Amino acid sequence: MRLVVSGASGQLGRLVVARLLESVAIEDLILVSRSPGSLEWLAKLGASVRHGDFDRPESLPAAFEGGRRALIISTLGSADTVAGHRAAFHAAAKAGVSRIVYTSVTNPVADNPFPAAKTHVASERDLRETGVPWTILRNSLYAELRARIGAKYIEDGRWTTNTGDGAHAFVARTDCAAAAAAALTGAGHDGRIYDITGPELIDARSYTALLEEFGGRSIVRDDVDDETYERYRAAFAADPDNAAYFELYGGTGRAIRTGYLDVLGTGVRELLGREPIALRELF
Repeated sequence: MRLVVSGASGQLGRLVVARLLESVAIEDLILVSRSPGSLEWLAKLGASVRHGDFDRPESLPAAFEGGRRALIISTLGSADTVAGHRAAFHAAAKAGVSRIVYTSVTNPVADNPFPAAKTHVASERDLRETGVPWTILRNSLYAELRARIGAKYIEDGRWTTNTGDGAHAFVARTDCAAAAAAALTGAGHDGRIYDITGPELIDARSYTALLEEFGGRSIVRDDVDDETYERYRAAFAADPDNAAYFELYGGTGRAIRTGYLDVLGTGVRELLGREPIALRELF
């Protein structure tokens, strides 16, 4: 059975491919990317590597041709993300796939202030309307990013945030990849929505405690309003010394603060038969 992975050259896509290769012959993988040259080494080993760009719908039918199941990894920052996802769904359907697995986000409802929520409200609807059996993975925010930027907060002795007293179950990207591979290859997942989260809800107090424990110093938690945070984030992103770090968007912090992202899911346990990796382990 040939499996399509879109976005195969991205950080999540590469992890999915690595996981699939533990149980799937490389010849059965169709790897779709806007930059297929970066996957040339996999092509030499036997994978089908194809160009496919969600912003260029004409590139997608050939990219998905011959696939029997497809993992469509959602994108950000394209010209029209919803239209791009829709084009990928239709291309997969036209190719005759028997299941589309799609990576969504936590709690995609219209009033969720998380920046990507509205995109996924529309894309989940478009996926259902294809008539192809589907599986939706609602991934939490990546724990690796919160662990990495924690080093910066420890260095500065300060954490500026607009998350208030809200909480979020940050998930390891490796768990998202393993869950995607399992949903793509396993049975019994049609019509299922899985919340892919970490093992516990992390609020500002528990995150500060992690910073202090692993940093060995006191950390000042600077709780600010959304307007102040946006100014802080703009300055943070503009500083070239911070290029290695990703700071939460203001809307993301607001979504955490107002409870839209306080979902503790069982998806990792259901799909992988084990507990998710904790943020503490990544620290």
